Amino acid sequence: MRSLLVTLILLSSIGCDKDEKAKELAQSVAGDGGGAPPVASASAPPPAVDAGPAAPASVAMPERPIPRPQTTVGMTMPEEVQMKAIAYMVAMRSPHPGDASADPAYAADLATKLKPIILGMDKGADKAKFNRVEVVANGRQIDLLMAGGCDAGTPKRAVVGGAGVQLATLASHGVLVVRCNDVKFQCLQSTRDPEDVLCTTAPRHK
Repeated sequence: MRSLLVTLILLSSIGCDKDEKAKELAQSVAGDGGGAPPVASASAPPPAVDAGPAAPASVAMPERPIPRPQTTVGMTMPEEVQMKAIAYMVAMRSPHPGDASADPAYAADLATKLKPIILGMDKGADKAKFNRVEVVANGRQIDLLMAGGCDAGTPKRAVVGGAGVQLATLASHGVLVVRCNDVKFQCLQSTRDPEDVLCTTAPRHK
């Protein structure tokens, strides 16, 4: 009986931990995305004599919720996949060692150039209500908000095809993610990796 009681207490504790982690991930992905999640680092070895300048530490991305070339995580997928999607999107827009510093002036100028482009790409009925371009997290992320027409290729079509700017140029100015969001979906395009795109169901009402 005592061993059974201990087992039940442990299982309850694990369940609580899982709920708390889910809340933390949801809070991390909400808002302006300005903060990077803590990254554990291994203890550094003693410095070598006459060693040259140390290279910036690389940060491994978390596991993708779905394998490439798949891009969309739907609301009917398992909770584990949904949580992986949240964690991955947080990592996509979080600065890594070696990333360029944020350049708010560059991001604001690019947002201005993108406004007429996104308006022309918008396929929704209520553009006046939903269509706009916003700079997020001091220039780390640019949001392309639309009434309709957000898909995995929208951010790249707008930036590269419409504005004529390569994603690598955005990365060199500290813009890490270009995100589109319409009344049904959101898609995040990484500027570090042009082939890294992840979409989720994310309805907007304003």
